[in-house]
Amino acid sequence: MESNNVMKNIIKMSLFMPPISPIKDKATGKTLKSATMTPLRTVELGEVYKLITSNEKLAALTLEVRNASLQGDIETYRRLKQQTLPYVTPCGVFTRRRSDCLAESSGLVVVDIDHLDSSKEAEILRQELFDDPYLHPALAFISPSGLGVKAFIPYPSGQGTSEGFRWAMNYVHCMYDADHQQPGKGVDTSGKDPVRSCFLCHDPGALFRE
Repeated sequence: MESNNVMKNIIKMSLFMPPISPIKDKATGKTLKSATMTPLRTVELGEVYKLITSNEKLAALTLEVRNASLQGDIETYRRLKQQTLPYVTPCGVFTRRRSDCLAESSGLVVVDIDHLDSSKEAEILRQELFDDPYLHPALAFISPSGLGVKAFIPYPSGQGTSEGFRWAMNYVHCMYDADHQQPGKGVDTSGKDPVRSCFLCHDPGALFRE
């Protein structure tokens, strides 16, 4: 039976090691390494914040991923992101990376705003989202590309994960996404699945609500 711990201020989720998708040989198509389907361990949100802000290995990996993004090498950026970065399931603790394997709900959903015009715009939006009294994010940080923001948002009690995501996404879209009318810009709407994973990356300026 799933439980919701957000009101107790004990927010837990699953931490997974890469790769998030199979690594295949380009020439033969043979799978060299399978996607990680079982979590490394359960982590509290405070641990995620410390990993994002102070882990030296994650900082080095993020730099490599971000450099590819800033150089416009999208293929390398996506490959490095998927093959090298750890990730979490913000919606809660899973025994396996499948939507029917949720063991404990976190009471959070993740909202992504992608493809911003500059790192400065991302930094400003990170603060705006974190300060929003309606959303009240538990964590906000810059995405692996350096041009997006991820926010872990508590949804109203009595709602399920899908309803919570829809509520958060609609609000963020209305309040922060009005200027992003170009295809591919703005709120990422692909996070409705409870098992939707979120890549972790180094952000010393990440904002955490203790």
